Amino acid sequence: MDLRDQDGQPLVTWTDAEGAFEGWKECSRGRPCDYTGMSYARLREAPLQWPCTEERPEGTERLYPDGQFLAAPDYCESYGRDLLTGAPLEPSEYKALNPTGKAVIKAAAWLEPHEVPSEDLPFWLTTGRTLYHFHTRTKTGRAPQLQAAAPEVWVEMSVGDADRLGVGEGDLLEVSNPRGSVRARLRVSGIRDGVLFLPFHYGYWDEGSAGPDGDGRAANELTITDWDPVSKQPIFKTGAATVRRVAAARGASSAAPTTTGSAPAAGSPPPTRGGAAAEAEESDVTR
Repeated sequence: MDLRDQDGQPLVTWTDAEGAFEGWKECSRGRPCDYTGMSYARLREAPLQWPCTEERPEGTERLYPDGQFLAAPDYCESYGRDLLTGAPLEPSEYKALNPTGKAVIKAAAWLEPHEVPSEDLPFWLTTGRTLYHFHTRTKTGRAPQLQAAAPEVWVEMSVGDADRLGVGEGDLLEVSNPRGSVRARLRVSGIRDGVLFLPFHYGYWDEGSAGPDGDGRAANELTITDWDPVSKQPIFKTGAATVRRVAAARGASSAAPTTTGSAPAAGSPPPTRGGAAAEAEESDVTR
């Protein structure tokens, strides 16, 4: 792109990943995330804990020894926020509150969840991850072994709830609430009673995105459009939903992995295996 600095010199001075890392090290110098003592060669030898500076290249085992914090008004990178509104504190407010740069601990009041189970929506609904995928699988979905380990959405339910509703491993269920619905095959797992789990890695953006029977499978279509005012984290972990059986398993099973938190608590679905293509040989030869 031939980007230039104010002196006409190349603005981007690196041409490979290691060069970019060296550039980032300079950006981190003197800051809480100082990387200047790291290098590709040292990271190949052993893990390093940052801050890792040229003065302390072994890394910093403890961040706050002797009560020293990164909270001095002239050093910290932000000044905190009001826990209810998310409004940022001004530097003058922070300095008046914390002139000596000690740790600031704020007590957050407990708030009722924005949505709780009811007669119409009797289950807590939570979404999350599986070991084999990252976010929307733009990378992990391209690895055949990872995609084969968790190829499609599933819904987890406890043994007690499955028995009470008369459903079993592999049944096609519809999880729904006023925001949408997802159809997925059931994995009866060790999850607690009253809770449903859907992985969020799958959705309408996938190639051939239709789930079982051609229905959508985007778990976050069912979550609440709200967020924490301070962290801005969306509230994807609490909501309410109902569930109904659409079709019996008829020999089918959930495609959920059997080697992770979604391990079956009942039934005998096919075990998750990587196969020969996922095997690797370790060598003690160092390059």
